[in-house]
Amino acid sequence: MTKLTLRSLAAHRLRLGLTALAVILGVSFVSGTLIFKDTMTRGFDGLFSDVYKDVEVIVQAKRSFAATEDDLARPIPQSVLTTIRERTPAAAGAAGAAEGYAAIVGKDGEVIGGQGMTNLGGGWTDAAGSDLRIASGRPPRAPDEVVIDSASAGKGGLRAGDRVEILTQGPTRVMRVSGTFTLGSLGNLEKFVTYALFTPEVAQELLVKPGHYSQIYVRARPGVSPERLRDQVAAVLPGGYEAVTGQQEVDETKAEIRRLFDLLAIFLLIFAAVSVFVGSFIIFNTFSMLVAQRSRELALLRAVGASRRQVTRSVLGEAVGVGLIGSTLGLAAGAGLAVGLRVVFTLFDIDLPATRPVLTAPTVLWSYAVGMIVTVVAAYLPARRAAKIPPVAAMRDDIGLPERSMRIRLAAGAVLMAGGGSALAGGLAGSGEDGASLVGLGAGVVFLAVAMLSPVISRPVTWLLGWPIARLAGAVGRLSRENTRRNPRRTAATASALMIGLALVAMVSVLAESMKTSVDRAFDRGLGADFTMRPVGIGGFSPEAVEAVAEAPGVSGVTPVRLGTIKLVGHETPVMVADPPALVTPIDLEIADGTGMIGPDELLVQRNAADQWGWSVGSTVAAEYPDGVKTSLRVAGIFADNQVATSPYIMAPAGYRPHAPSELVQLAYVDTEDVAEARRSIESALAAHPNVILRDREETKAQARQEIDQLVAVIIALLVLSVIIAALGIVNTLALSVIERTREIGLLRAVGMSRRQLRRMVRYESVVIAVFGATLGLAVGVASGWALQRAMADQGVDVLTIPFGRLAGYAVVAAVIGVIAAIWPARRAARMDVLRAITTQ
Repeated sequence: MTKLTLRSLAAHRLRLGLTALAVILGVSFVSGTLIFKDTMTRGFDGLFSDVYKDVEVIVQAKRSFAATEDDLARPIPQSVLTTIRERTPAAAGAAGAAEGYAAIVGKDGEVIGGQGMTNLGGGWTDAAGSDLRIASGRPPRAPDEVVIDSASAGKGGLRAGDRVEILTQGPTRVMRVSGTFTLGSLGNLEKFVTYALFTPEVAQELLVKPGHYSQIYVRARPGVSPERLRDQVAAVLPGGYEAVTGQQEVDETKAEIRRLFDLLAIFLLIFAAVSVFVGSFIIFNTFSMLVAQRSRELALLRAVGASRRQVTRSVLGEAVGVGLIGSTLGLAAGAGLAVGLRVVFTLFDIDLPATRPVLTAPTVLWSYAVGMIVTVVAAYLPARRAAKIPPVAAMRDDIGLPERSMRIRLAAGAVLMAGGGSALAGGLAGSGEDGASLVGLGAGVVFLAVAMLSPVISRPVTWLLGWPIARLAGAVGRLSRENTRRNPRRTAATASALMIGLALVAMVSVLAESMKTSVDRAFDRGLGADFTMRPVGIGGFSPEAVEAVAEAPGVSGVTPVRLGTIKLVGHETPVMVADPPALVTPIDLEIADGTGMIGPDELLVQRNAADQWGWSVGSTVAAEYPDGVKTSLRVAGIFADNQVATSPYIMAPAGYRPHAPSELVQLAYVDTEDVAEARRSIESALAAHPNVILRDREETKAQARQEIDQLVAVIIALLVLSVIIAALGIVNTLALSVIERTREIGLLRAVGMSRRQLRRMVRYESVVIAVFGATLGLAVGVASGWALQRAMADQGVDVLTIPFGRLAGYAVVAAVIGVIAAIWPARRAARMDVLRAITTQ
């Protein structure tokens, strides 16, 4: 039986090759995602290991959870450095570092690096062990001199001797480029960071404050372990500061990077699962058709003594062979896909470390597990049907597998539909993330129910969809329509693969269009400010920019906002740091209960967040600041649900700033007396602050819509693979169907059907199947999108918008897929030799 299985695989290379291709595509998505995650994680691991390779102990502001560097930039006074030098016998030396935000302006007047960069500044050091090397010019020696990294110099068209603007959290400084430098072994950092280095005294003045440092680096004496040095340093530190080993800092940074890539991998693996699921329909269809075509062969095996178990194992053996080949090739293709994912990130201006693809044992195991298990499970039912063929069937001229009743399928589908409907109803009755999650679960169950019930509805629906073809194409059209209705299970399985892909695309499209319409309405109703100010790059912009705009003619007021992070009841959450009364006009802040005048230990909470946690005015909330200080905050007021507010929590600067003393502003609202006239004066005031993006209301709405469009484009691009696999399924089904109907095709040709008519018949059949799948998919997708929109209404998606034009375009694309998928099977059918086809058994 093993030999027969291997010979069967060799004899049906073309048929099973198409099935293996579906496995390859699904597995490649899984393996590619895992390879990409492991490669990027290792790349960043090496990058940050190099950053701290010569550092034994770091002294820094105490922190309790991951927050931005600006939130943690609490200065360390010179006295702490002196204490460490005098009272730490295990230290061979200690040096202070002044680092912070410093953006470099190129000759074109734009901030070098744009949105994807971190802009850092520091003090120049040529101490032993430093990786910094002067590439041209010399180090900074005067207060108005700066050296910049070579990569930034090249991007900005700068060289030694040029004048350059440097933007910090204070006033803009015009300095002279004394030289450029390279980062040595840290060269990969140039993809993510721009560097401007000053004399140590100027770095303290611009980036921290005079006589203070952002970090202190301590070197150990020979024979002293980093842990022992850390403990000695920690013993002499004042409150609010901590000592960590360089390896601790590396491990913490690595852990944060891993968390980010783990989340990204989960996001990508969801789409990989969709592709694998769609591929399982193709595998099931293929083996079902192969079993039907080989009924006599399998009956002969039974007649000569093969047991049912042996026949089942034979068919499953072929599935194992297909799964093994598909998994191996899919694993290889995954390495290429991982490289492709890195290229995609580059297109979005996100440069990642260039390292060789990393292939780990878990990736290999998961790839083979997915490919093998899915293939064998999908082939199991056809294998069982093969074993049930009686030996006596080998003596008949025309045999076929008996049609099973659809009662069980109908009952199971009805149960699933009822369960999915109940979940949807529960989600719609609920609110917040729980409601949306329940709706998502219900939509997934409904997908399965529709796929299970599709054979029941395929005959009437394909009759209706094929009616125009039957009417316009005459006998050929009628034949093609009847061919799709002849085997409803096969038609439904083929169409269901396309249905799932298009249903997800339609659902995302409905939800995205509803989000954009809701954003437009939210900004129209809630954004009272005439302009908003946002930073270029990661960080923020100087309060000097806020003051400059506030003094511009025609400006009636500017409200700066810091975007911070705080723990409330043990959960990290973003918080707006601003004066609440000043937000009344810019974002239509409406105090529904309590007061908007809040003190340092109070906060405002949005209505939906207060309801979620069961808070009311006067409630006490456990809180923790980024520096580790724990406190209790009182809910002073509750404001009405506001879709323009960037966070459901608002704190006063007096309460948040002592724990995160950065001066940088991440957002500012500008009110004017006359928008057109004020814009010119505001732009003039911001000429010295090119790291600020100024947008009016329409531009702010357009930016919000663009961000949604970018996310949707990524999601739909990932779903396209499942649609491609579904198209492959149509090709596979038609190709096997042509083989199965060889005698029928020969008879049609013998009674006068031309090759052209035969090709048209196969093509029409493919279009009907594709449009059937698209019809189901669009209907289920629109319904699921509506349900998700209703479940997310209290989260800001309160307007349902159905993009009818785009959905119609998807239906046309499905029809085109049907035409393209039929090209090769139709040509194969038309090329059959008539006499051989008639005599085929």
